[in-house]
Amino acid sequence: MSLFSQITIPDWYFVCMINSRFISFYVDDFINNTSHFQINDARQLPIIIPTEDKLKEFEILFLSVIEIKEQQALSLISLNKAETKFIYIQEKLDDMVDKLYRIYSI
Repeated sequence: MSLFSQITIPDWYFVCMINSRFISFYVDDFINNTSHFQINDARQLPIIIPTEDKLKEFEILFLSVIEIKEQQALSLISLNKAETKFIYIQEKLDDMVDKLYRIYSI
């Protein structure tokens, strides 16, 4: 699947958005309620262009997931510990996305 944007937002920002609870609910309720997320679904997403500060916050979160996955691949962290960290990161991501969309919905 490929998605090209007319603005210069990093791919990992879209990955963060697509993996958030808000976008998941949005897709299920308004775009496609099947279990298959397709490229045409992604084209219909209301993606907010972040400020540089917000973008940096999302990057830090994204990179932390990559780091945990690398540690897991090298057996430096147990599956249970990784899952605990992923749950925390997911909650943080969902909170960040919720706040981002709340600010722009006023």
